[in-house]
Amino acid sequence: MESPLILVIDDSPTIRKMVECHLSQAGYRVAIAHDAESGIEAARTIRPNLILLDHQLPGTTGDEVCRKLLSVEDTASIPVVISSAMRNRAFALYTEFPNVVDQIPKPFTPELLKSGVANALQMGELVVQAQRTGCTMPETVGEDHDSALEGNTQIIPFHAVIDFLNNTEQSGRLTVEFGKDRIRFSLSGGRIQAVVSSTVSPDRLFEFLTEDLADLAPLLAITLGETQDASMAGLVRLLEKSLADPRRLRTLLRFQAAVLTHWSLSGETGKFRFEPGGTLPPMFQAFPLQTSLPALSVEGVRRCGLPVDLRNWASVVIARRNPRGGNLDRAGLSPADIKVHTLLDGVMDLATVAERSGQELAVVVDTICGLQRTGLVERRAPASSDSILLLEDDPETVRVAQKVLGPEGEGYQLKVVRDRIAAQLLLRRTPYALVLISLDHKENEAFFQSVRQQAAATTRYVGIVGIDDESELNRLDEMGLDGVLQRPVTEADLKAVVKHLLAAGQMAVV
Repeated sequence: MESPLILVIDDSPTIRKMVECHLSQAGYRVAIAHDAESGIEAARTIRPNLILLDHQLPGTTGDEVCRKLLSVEDTASIPVVISSAMRNRAFALYTEFPNVVDQIPKPFTPELLKSGVANALQMGELVVQAQRTGCTMPETVGEDHDSALEGNTQIIPFHAVIDFLNNTEQSGRLTVEFGKDRIRFSLSGGRIQAVVSSTVSPDRLFEFLTEDLADLAPLLAITLGETQDASMAGLVRLLEKSLADPRRLRTLLRFQAAVLTHWSLSGETGKFRFEPGGTLPPMFQAFPLQTSLPALSVEGVRRCGLPVDLRNWASVVIARRNPRGGNLDRAGLSPADIKVHTLLDGVMDLATVAERSGQELAVVVDTICGLQRTGLVERRAPASSDSILLLEDDPETVRVAQKVLGPEGEGYQLKVVRDRIAAQLLLRRTPYALVLISLDHKENEAFFQSVRQQAAATTRYVGIVGIDDESELNRLDEMGLDGVLQRPVTEADLKAVVKHLLAAGQMAVV
């Protein structure tokens, strides 16, 4: 399924670069138009999922654009978000337009941009339809009005939802929907106790069953469901007594949970909802899993298999990640998997990790793939040949840059200086790929103009500045920077703009 397409109609180069950088990094497709005429034509031909429209455009205003979009059937139902420095004064002009679903005031931060677009995409089509037809909006998105928590995994990844419930030791039922599938996780004290699905046919799991569980395959027709009647409870008791080794039934339940978890982590994005309380399915009442998401993810990878070329993995470097909240729940992971996780220091390659753990590289790779999907590990980039110069005197910004761009981060050759004389000397000696320069002082603006004439033509320049009003945007547009970072600089914003400029070879702004 293709990601949503956002059409940006704005005459500011700074805004266009900013939106293109951060929305593409967030997984959206982005189309750009610099004036009303080209924007209206683009809306008609490409049919975007959402239009981000500037209020003040050359020769016209956004309300005229909205009126023209509404006059054509092909574009009348496209949701529009208005962007303006006039804030409510401008948005008041759009109350009569059914295609306008929200506003984002300028200047906006990357976080406000992404959250505004995500909210508009989720509710936009419903709002447009309701306003055009006169129908009322549904009170909530989703079927269950008793949910304590709900959302979309496109915005909050599935593993992050589980992490939150685990950190806060919640008990209840988490339902995840993607495509035609609906998978339910039962939790107690934050730990996963059961994973079931009423939409998944047992046939879909048969191909992953190993020989030692093949004779138990018919039981999947029972274990996948959530039937709570007395006959089901009696059947569970009968199975406990009749099976020569009840541990095999526990293994079957864990197999089922691992495969369903694997699909939940690797499938399409979709809705989720969490309902406190509830009762475990009878089969899991007798054999609760008492496990964690990482454990099920690793087993899911091993059960379902991933097409990997081991030759490409031997030299890969992986590092452990510290999850938010500090809770690293590894319940259910085997001692061998825990040992691999402990050895991931961000320095050793996987061939060395495999040797020190006493396991085959293929086994280690399965562990890595499972842990990656739950956010516990990350791949470390090899040292980059690109060099970056940072001219900045703010200690916090320097700290963020060193963490993100230095040896422990993206591995760029980073040089930090705090005065213009040192920066000028370095620029004369070294052809830097990127220069990050503080532009809060007028002297640095003049310095930027002078060094741009002396440095290599391939050098890109990113300004670091606090943007309080639209006049700052006009000044930055005139300077011709390749990108802009707004203060306070965040790790995510810095990484996004540097990758967008150096890796993708495109211009961007934060």
